[in-house]
Amino acid sequence: MALAGLVTTGVIFGVVVVPGVAEPGPLPAVDGTIQIDLGTAVNEFPGTRALGAGVDGLEEGEIDKVWTPSNVQAMKAAGFGPISYRLRTELGVKAWHWNPRGTWSDPAAGQGYWVSSDEPREDYKASQGYRLPRRGNTIDQAKNDGYSRLTDGDPTTFWKSNPYLDSHFTGEADDLNPQWIMAAFPHAFPIDTLKFDWGTPFATGFKVQYWSGKDAHFPVDGGKWIDFPQSSHQGTGGTQTVRIAPKPMDVQYLRVVLTKDSNTAPAGSTDVRDKLGFAVRELSIGQTVGGRFDDHVSHLPSQEQTEMWTSSTDPWHRASDIDKHYEHASFERLFESGITNGQPMMVPAPALYGVPEDTAALVRYLKKRGYPVERVEIGEEPDGQLAQPEHYGSLYLQMARAMKEVDPNLEFGGPGYQTTLPEWVHWPDANGERSWTGRFVSYLRDRNAMEDFDFFSFEWYPFDDVCADPSAPLAEHPKLLADLLARQEKAGLPPDIPKVITEYGYSSFAGQVEVELPGAMINAETAAMFLALGGETSYYYGLEPNWVFQEKEGKKCNSWGNLMMLQFYDEWRIRPLAAFQAARLVNEYWVQDGDGLHTVHAATSDIHNSKGEPLVTAYALRRPDGSLGVLLFNKDPDRTLKVRLMQKTDGAHEVIDEQLRLDQYSAEQYDWHSTQGKGNGGHPEPNEPPAPSVISTGEAATITLPPHSISVAVTQP
Repeated sequence: MALAGLVTTGVIFGVVVVPGVAEPGPLPAVDGTIQIDLGTAVNEFPGTRALGAGVDGLEEGEIDKVWTPSNVQAMKAAGFGPISYRLRTELGVKAWHWNPRGTWSDPAAGQGYWVSSDEPREDYKASQGYRLPRRGNTIDQAKNDGYSRLTDGDPTTFWKSNPYLDSHFTGEADDLNPQWIMAAFPHAFPIDTLKFDWGTPFATGFKVQYWSGKDAHFPVDGGKWIDFPQSSHQGTGGTQTVRIAPKPMDVQYLRVVLTKDSNTAPAGSTDVRDKLGFAVRELSIGQTVGGRFDDHVSHLPSQEQTEMWTSSTDPWHRASDIDKHYEHASFERLFESGITNGQPMMVPAPALYGVPEDTAALVRYLKKRGYPVERVEIGEEPDGQLAQPEHYGSLYLQMARAMKEVDPNLEFGGPGYQTTLPEWVHWPDANGERSWTGRFVSYLRDRNAMEDFDFFSFEWYPFDDVCADPSAPLAEHPKLLADLLARQEKAGLPPDIPKVITEYGYSSFAGQVEVELPGAMINAETAAMFLALGGETSYYYGLEPNWVFQEKEGKKCNSWGNLMMLQFYDEWRIRPLAAFQAARLVNEYWVQDGDGLHTVHAATSDIHNSKGEPLVTAYALRRPDGSLGVLLFNKDPDRTLKVRLMQKTDGAHEVIDEQLRLDQYSAEQYDWHSTQGKGNGGHPEPNEPPAPSVISTGEAATITLPPHSISVAVTQP
């Protein structure tokens, strides 16, 4: 059937004309149409194998309360397929003991470099991280309750760089990608002098630089590192004071680039790793006034110290460094709970704070258990810790090759970026290149190692402001992700590398919007949109039941929420939230059950806001049984919109005039009532599942979309 129509003040009328058949009456008026191009496939995927969820570390003692059989069944009811095991220890600058049994490199002292046992024994229920006593960064991406040993005021402690980035392990000259220390002051200070209290090994060559841009944490403004007038120095060990400028210069960000090391170890050392890299006990930065050194650094064993960042940290630690404040569920608990749905689980391997021998032991352990594992994500959010792409690349290859020796069929990927808009960048290299992706890919390609890069992974939390009206974020969401992916290919990411979102949600910060309809809409659209953009697999973050809480980002608007689909309330009882029903709409209504092949077709809407952004978005599938599934979002918070489904086949545009099963989710089914932290923080009322209905043949596929709603329309097979 061909549609002849006209647009009048945003309302479309029309008649269906069929040769030799009496002309029917006019079609129902609509606000716009959804055009589905059935002649062009933009992607294919195997059902819910492409729609996964992630599990992560929890607070001390919560594992037993979260991973109960009834809670697991509730989690499974959302319909997700595979599971990705997230690695919170990597965010918290901690070494991960995935198995509490294992060996230390210095067993007599219970310290050194840890390798977990690859022999399966009892279920250890939970695993912990271990604080690194040679830590370099003040800030971390987890609880952020640690501190740098560079400015802790204790001369008996020290920062040390990762020995696995030394030429002994990399096989490359150390000055190719030198180690560094960055000091970030709250504002500019007059600086002309540095004072080092070196550890062992120390730097025999180094230079000092300052940042020319606005913010060295997020170098998107064209800034670069510039040498001080008296930049280059020879290191002497012990206590050393160097002058870097003839007169004080106002500087906020300062970097020490460590180019040559002493290759010396502490007395009595028998481990080669002890002499590799650089160690500094304390770093002071300031100015010399009248022959007296005025130190601008706050030396404190807390977050109140002057903020320090380092290129790497030695994963050496002690048994006493265990951190029981949060824990990860054991592999046994996860696989035997049934949460993996019999599918291979994506497992993590630490990149920044692990050792290759331990990752190889992990693979042997999982193989002996018979647990299905096909992919390993190496590292998590290295960009968020200011890791240099080349340093991550070196550690990535060492980990991948150690695991590949155990199982040549494993696939490896990363970097597991945190979400940074508009781009993932680092300080410019010698060629002025800033793209994290471009430099990581170049590192692998220059070493003929692209065969060890099987998938590209990142996290997707696009909106930092949890206090903003969500209407604008909802509308701009599709373009943000599409543009970001396009920039990665432009930077050098091969188009045929599978792309994986290993975590997604509205924001990386907690806020009320995440337990409301807009947050659920972002979740559902991310999964569908990523497939329409050629993505392979996405993993929703928030599978496990959790509590409503508030972060500092939500205090300005008294916003309480969380990334979760099941809310804990009243002594660990659970109830579903909007994210749960949104997941079901994608996983069970839009996608057909099983792992049959689904074909994604382009779908466009002609309803836009004043900025030209679509107010209605649509995602269309040809399902394995031949039926057509269309996922629809009305992003207008106030208006009910009517749309008509149209199909384009062989250049002709036709109404999809078939019977449709329609399931819809809106404020008629769900509304969140916040109590701003009192009681359980809030509750949903009403809290009903999606509402089903039928659109009959002859209604010209006319669908009424409530404000802020998710709808799924499916034709008969």
